[in-house]
Amino acid sequence: MSNSKGRLARREFLAKAALGMAVPSLVPRCVASGAERRPPSERVVAALIGCGGRGMALLDIHHDPRCSVAAVCDVDRQHLAAAQQRIGRCDAYQDFRRILDRRDIDAVLIGTPDHWHAAITVMACQAGKDVYCEKPLCRTIVEGRRMVEAARRYARVVQMGSQYRSIGRSRQACEWVRNGRLGKVHTVRLSHPPNPTYPAEPGQPVPSQLDWDLWLGPAPWAAYHPKRCHFTYRYFMDYGGGALADNGVHMFNVVSWAMGADHTGPVTIEATGRGASNNLYDVPVELRVRYEFADPPFVALWEQPGSGALNLDFVGTEATLSGFWDFHLSRGQADLSPTRPDELHLERSDSHSGNWLECIATRNRPVLDVEIGHRVTCWSHLGNIAYLLGRKLRWDPVAERFRNDDEANRLLQTAYRQPWRLG
Repeated sequence: MSNSKGRLARREFLAKAALGMAVPSLVPRCVASGAERRPPSERVVAALIGCGGRGMALLDIHHDPRCSVAAVCDVDRQHLAAAQQRIGRCDAYQDFRRILDRRDIDAVLIGTPDHWHAAITVMACQAGKDVYCEKPLCRTIVEGRRMVEAARRYARVVQMGSQYRSIGRSRQACEWVRNGRLGKVHTVRLSHPPNPTYPAEPGQPVPSQLDWDLWLGPAPWAAYHPKRCHFTYRYFMDYGGGALADNGVHMFNVVSWAMGADHTGPVTIEATGRGASNNLYDVPVELRVRYEFADPPFVALWEQPGSGALNLDFVGTEATLSGFWDFHLSRGQADLSPTRPDELHLERSDSHSGNWLECIATRNRPVLDVEIGHRVTCWSHLGNIAYLLGRKLRWDPVAERFRNDDEANRLLQTAYRQPWRLG
């Protein structure tokens, strides 16, 4: 079958699926992986861009009978070889633009460092491809809004990869909060271990397998150091935003869902923190952020280190619900039985990538649509901006601007290194 005929067959299949004629029920991965694979014309053809730690985890989608991974891409040839070996027969590229040029690829999964998320997502939408983008959605607030605009303009399905929207324990905890089982929740405390430190060192020679210039992409030029890339990139403001923009986005995602705040954001932000001398990383080691919300009214407190572990405390008038992987009562009395039929039930997804594939077929918005992903990612950027400026900030979550604060508004975006641009 030629590429053009194969593409047409896939489009016909997805069109039928959108009308309810060929949509499979959403099943857990353990069931889907054992199902009979479909013929190529009835599968979403996907490609992975960024084959590091999270990228390799995203390759599990290849076991879903609704999807096949046709290509992988990474600027590090060692990562690329490992991903290609994992999939078997697939094409491999160092430059993601080769994937976007391929008309036979329907969708992309993005597992790159944060500073590449926005540019690749916007370009993928322009190329007519649906997108699964790992959290945090973006590196700056302006980038996030541009990603939402691209998804809407080109009618693309864009899911942010924070899997807690597709975990039953998280959904149940959020339903307990939303249904008033704890009384009125007025405060949420978020606890996380401190960011690490590493002794400041000069740059090192670039490994032969790494395209360092392409790794940097739109970020400012910097000398190579092994701690600047791969996992530890997240401790540099140019590429990430510390734990606040890493696990913090997972946690904000759950808090926003529980508090019914997906449509909005904080109205004031205050932050204090502590750095470390002779530190290669430039994010604060310790950080405390206070977010005040108006609709609905509550306060969220990011405490790093806090208790020293990942933890959420939903503090209600009757009880406090605590945990992150699992939840338990740490104060008071509350009914923690399953959600009743007459109570609010949140959207159910038992597989985050499976939900994305289902929405590619139906053209519905996924459980963690790009707009929600943008809003919860904003919490992390707002906290880091408040830390950098060292003063209380007032935020307009509708206009997505700081009120009467030109200095703060200049930090809503960063200039891209040439020749890269956003959109």
